[in-house]
Amino acid sequence: MSYDMMREFKKYLPVFQQAHDQAMNESDTSMRISKFCEEVLGYDVFKEISREHAVKDRNVDYAIKVDGKVLFFIEVKQAGVSLKEKHVEQASNYAANDGVSWVLLSNGKNWNMYHLTFDEGIQIDLVWSADILEGDIKDACAKLSMLHKKNVTKGELEDYFDKLKILSPKSIVQAIFHENTLRLIRAHLRKSSGIKIDEQELAEHIKNMISKESWEIIGDVKIIRKRKPSKPKQKPTMSAVPQPAEQPQA
Repeated sequence: MSYDMMREFKKYLPVFQQAHDQAMNESDTSMRISKFCEEVLGYDVFKEISREHAVKDRNVDYAIKVDGKVLFFIEVKQAGVSLKEKHVEQASNYAANDGVSWVLLSNGKNWNMYHLTFDEGIQIDLVWSADILEGDIKDACAKLSMLHKKNVTKGELEDYFDKLKILSPKSIVQAIFHENTLRLIRAHLRKSSGIKIDEQELAEHIKNMISKESWEIIGDVKIIRKRKPSKPKQKPTMSAVPQPAEQPQA
């Protein structure tokens, strides 16, 4: 069960509200985020919240680590400054050089969590965004609770991202265009109407149901067919070894 940090979370709402109203500078905002990580997210300020984590002779704003392993970086911006993707680019370069997959960007009011993939170059995905002052408090607390030490070390953040990928439009559409799914739809339509539908024709009509804007996000999708198992190679047959003929007895 996830650790419930709502009580501690609510204590910091007026702290960040004041920072936002006064447009506190980056240093003061950073100090409040550090205390939030300690008192709400449960990290040891001396061992697990590091401002001296160097990456290529540069220090990230914060490195959150447990047992010497960095869990995520935090990039802090001044309270009141609108968060933009370019703000996370510098931290993402640090993360790539250090092999860290997660970067949190925050100005105290808004908290954006990014996942980094390093297959070909750096792919930055915004996994979730939370506004703790003007958004849904329960939703914001639930998202930030993934970063609590007790939860993140259990893999809740990774599990959330994996589920998000499975439920992405591209993943769902690929499931629809699997030949097994199309077969079930065709069977249902034939049973209900008595009309036999061609697989490719069905696929084209499903495609037409999805907007052009959605296809731009999803990308190209083709019918996925089950790979037929390859036939096992036949072993060469062993020819019988001729037995010597029996010698007639004298």
